[in-house]
Amino acid sequence: MNLQTILLSMLFLGLVSCHQTKAPKTQITSTKDTTTRSQEQVAVSLSVQNASDTSCYENPRFADRTREQEQQLMKMANDGLFEKLHQKLTPTLSTDQKDYFLSHANYTILALTQGNIFENAGSDLGYIVYNKDNHRVEIVLFDQKNNSFKTLYSELKVVNTLQNMDCSSSFGTLDYLIASELIDQEDYIRLNNSNYLIDDNSFCVDNIATNKNFDLQRGCLNKKFSRAAMSNTLCVPTSSVYANFQCLKYNKTKQVFEIYFSQEFAD
Repeated sequence: MNLQTILLSMLFLGLVSCHQTKAPKTQITSTKDTTTRSQEQVAVSLSVQNASDTSCYENPRFADRTREQEQQLMKMANDGLFEKLHQKLTPTLSTDQKDYFLSHANYTILALTQGNIFENAGSDLGYIVYNKDNHRVEIVLFDQKNNSFKTLYSELKVVNTLQNMDCSSSFGTLDYLIASELIDQEDYIRLNNSNYLIDDNSFCVDNIATNKNFDLQRGCLNKKFSRAAMSNTLCVPTSSVYANFQCLKYNKTKQVFEIYFSQEFAD
């Protein structure tokens, strides 16, 4: 074997050796990238599932809509329509509740309900109020056991478990939807010194599995909620004409309110 043949053989073996050394490195990098992507996808998925709702009033995307709504609500308040409802409802309150609203004069009560909302075997209270300071409707809940008043979305987290289901179609958070209905009812409120929330007692704490106002078959239901878990559900009517509701249940473990049922259809 001459010198030229020996040199060619050594060059060939060197090339083969480099190829074999680099191949596993490429495979390891690919596996690592795949694992990282999978972890990122899981993290995004969990983030979407567990994301709490932001009130439409605090979402910059809806600034034009909420600004217009706030102006309409302020006009109704300036006309004294909300104050008449407040004066109608406050005599029914206990002394401690009256004292709270006297010390929080920015709140005008538009509707109220009572029940074991926080599942502490207590007599909790739910209020739909007009907040004069920021010209919007809010849902304020009183936790009797902890003697505390807190507002949905800003102080109490709300998770819409129906958000990615085909049957869910409502635009807007609960506070925004109620305000829209009250604006539509302006003439009725002016003439009757009442509203659909008061007339029908539709703002309620109830067992939606036994209340005939709720059609679990036709409505949008998160199937992970058993019928046994449907007691002490806070239901908010979203229409003054139809039997439309969104219903929330307090999850004590996660300390959030979960919207797990809605219905949007005529009676």
